[in-house]
Order: sequence, then structure tokens, then C-alpha cells
Amino acid sequence: MKHRRRAALAAALWLAPLPAAAKPACAPAQERVTALIRDAAGDMHLILATIRGRMTTEQVRCWAATGDRRMMTELARRLEAGDGIARDPERAEDLYKIAATPKPGTLWIYVPGVGGQPGRVMPHTIGPGEPGLPEAAYRRALMHIEGRAARPSYRKGLKLLKQAADGGYPPARARYAAIMNGPST
Repeated sequence: MKHRRRAALAAALWLAPLPAAAKPACAPAQERVTALIRDAAGDMHLILATIRGRMTTEQVRCWAATGDRRMMTELARRLEAGDGIARDPERAEDLYKIAATPKPGTLWIYVPGVGGQPGRVMPHTIGPGEPGLPEAAYRRALMHIEGRAARPSYRKGLKLLKQAADGGYPPARARYAAIMNGPST
């Protein structure tokens, strides 16, 4: 009887779903607006809109913590400029780098060998890959080129800018071309 209870308890604990990793519950920064408008012809129109206002730094920080690359870039911009938060160029560069780095859709797992066989590395698909955010790469490059990084390096900034330009990001292409063409007279 005792063993059955223990076995039932062990099975219940083993089969019970584990709690998912808690992601922060971030408040939306949106307002819904409804308006009745009369046009020049006298017709009435109902307009429904969702307006995204300026988010507080805490809201941006919360959304960045969930992995939202746009919010990481916004938080990095604020950290770089000291906009509503203490200036921290090192953390800003780290966030730009994370937001600009593509996430592969494949995870490579080492499987040890069995029975004297050698181990091997196997691919495991975890979902579609996500490209990095080109704006983040561009902003990181400019931090170095313009000397705003914690440890600025013009050479590193130019290399990052070339990568962003080669990736097809229009502002990076224009800036890289302007640097390579030299000052205009």
C-alpha cells in the first residue's frame, strides 16, 4: 500500500507540467481613439485608430527583456543618449549587438557515441530563423565611428557599417558611400 502511494505520487510529480519560464507581463503602450468626422461634402465618417505613444523607459525595458529586438534597439538608443535613464554606452552597445545578431533556426547538439562508436553533432530544428535588425547594426557602427562607444574604434565601426551596407540597409549604404567618397567640396 505504501509503495503504491509513493509510486502514484512519483507518477503525479513526473507527469505534472512544469511551470513555464515566467516572461514579464508588459503593459501595452497603446491608446485606442474613436472619432466622428464630417467631410467637406457633409458626410459623416467613423475613424478608429490605435495610437502608440512614447513608451516609458520601464515599458521599453520590460519589452526588451522579452526579446523584442525593436525594444532592445530603443532601450539601447536611450542608454546611449541618457534619455530618461542613466547614460551607459557599454550596455547600449551590448543591446545593439544582441538586436543585430540573427537567430538561427537550428540548434546543434552533441550526442555521445554508444558502444565504442564516436560521438556526433546533430542538427535540431527549433523553428524558423530570425534575421538581425539592421537598424541596430547601423547604430552600433555609428557609435564607434562617431566616438560614442565605451571603447570606440573607427576601424571596427567602419567594418560594422560595411556589413550593414552590404546587407542592404539604405541609411548604412548612404553613410558608407559618403565616407568612402570623402568630403565634398
